[in-house]
Parts: sequence; structure tokens; C-alpha cells
Amino acid sequence: MKIACPACGHNANLPDDKIPKDKDFSFKCPKCSASVPVKASIGNPGNAGFGQNTAATSPAIPKFQAGGPKPALVCIPPCLGRKRIITGLENAGLKVHVPETPAQALKNLEYYVYPLVVIDEAFDTDKVMVAYMNSMDMFLRRKICLVRLGRGLETGNAMTALELSANYVIKFQDLEQEDASLVNNVLAVALSEHDQMYAVFNDSMKAVGKA
Repeated sequence: MKIACPACGHNANLPDDKIPKDKDFSFKCPKCSASVPVKASIGNPGNAGFGQNTAATSPAIPKFQAGGPKPALVCIPPCLGRKRIITGLENAGLKVHVPETPAQALKNLEYYVYPLVVIDEAFDTDKVMVAYMNSMDMFLRRKICLVRLGRGLETGNAMTALELSANYVIKFQDLEQEDASLVNNVLAVALSEHDQMYAVFNDSMKAVGKA
């Protein structure tokens, strides 16, 4: 059985006879050491998804349909990875904006508040977008989940994300792996971690009428 790690998207193969059928359990991801939960229903041979459970055990990208489609900014040159990200976000109910140049992306940032911004280093070669994001008012910046893509990055590395002033980092090559579900996995984790990080802060701001 293939089970995807919710932290890094790595697919682990577990022998069916080693999976408890009547209780939830978890195991350590061999790639990132994160805890990977497995529901009892997933391990039940009578389950329709048995043996094809990657989607069932992977987190889903949060839906954003309340109040109408919210925008997401995807700054990636044309490639398979960009196509997969756009498809995943559209399926989650977001309206995806895909600028062709950093200048166009900066104009978009002036007019929209994006809950998600994805920036590929190959798109922002002069780092003008990164500079703009770093100079943004913190009250506004906290509303944005910034995901940075790079060829030399390690997907989900929290220390690297901190160094890059991002909420999440993704190794670009991971977007074009054979298993397309990885894209949804990492985006779901990125958005979930961002929401959890600022949940208390945002609730406090709403309570005093400042959000």
C-alpha cells in the first residue's frame, strides 16, 4: 500500500500484512521523519480505495469558495509543474492568476490580496518580487502564504523557509515527479501550516476589530 507523507509528500510503501485493520496508527516518514497518520478505514480490505489510497491519506487543499473564489498568484514559467499547480488550486476553488513577467506580477500584488503566492526562482530571476514581499506591511504579509520554489531547495525544510522569509519551500523537481498528487500534498501542507501559525493572531485581530 502506498501512503503519502503529509509533510513532504513522499510515498511510502507499507506491506498490507503490517497494517492494522481495526485501529488507527502512525509511522515515521523515511524521508523527513514526520509522523504519518493512517486511518483504520484505509487499511480495511473492504474499503473501495484499498491499495489506491494515496489521495485518501493525503491532505486536501483547503476549499476557498465561501464569499466567492479567492485569488492565488502563481509565478512560474510555463512547464508541467505550473500546469499541475494551477489544476490543483482551481479544483480547490481558487481563481488562479498567472502573470507572464515579474512586472505584471507586481501590478497584481498592488491590486489583490492573495491568500497564496507561489514564486519560482526561475521566474523572479532579479528577485524583485521577493524584495517586494519582504518590504510589505506585516499586517498584510501575514494574510499571505508565500511558497518559494527552487532547484536546490528541500521540500518542506522549515529552516530554509525561515531564511527565505517564506512560509514553505518546494524543490522544483518534486513538482514534475511521476506522482502528480505530490503537488496537492505540499500545497495543502503549506496552506495548513500557514493557517495554524496565524490562527491565534488573526482571531485576536478580529476580536478587536482590526482584521
